Amino acid sequence: MKGVILTSHGKLAEGLLDTLTLFNGQQEQLEALCLLPGDDIAGFVSRIKESVYRVNSGEGVIIFCDLLFGSPCNCSSRLLMDEELKDKVDVITGMNLPMVMEYLACRENGMSSEDIINVGKEGIQDFVKLYNSTH
Repeated sequence: MKGVILTSHGKLAEGLLDTLTLFNGQQEQLEALCLLPGDDIAGFVSRIKESVYRVNSGEGVIIFCDLLFGSPCNCSSRLLMDEELKDKVDVITGMNLPMVMEYLACRENGMSSEDIINVGKEGIQDFVKLYNSTH
């Protein structure tokens, strides 16, 4: 089973982890890393790398990031240049609750990056339009 790391600016990753625990209970191989104001970028890269080693049981790790080209994404992408880790890490940006919940529910069987992203997109809806179409 792949490990999962949630990364974000501020405490979004911790909040998402808290919500996931509410729905799914405690999960193995799942950590949240938050980049806070004043944190050192090199230190954040090291924290991500340490987290990868903790949550990787041998099948690799998916790192979910809050924002494309934001610092958590950029720090995570540095692992793709690491000869030891580049084939063990996937990075998905634009994380949201539906995509991470679905991945956690399916991760023992695996789920492609494309499927994860599609679940995230499907969770974004204009609810008024959806409601009006059914009433």
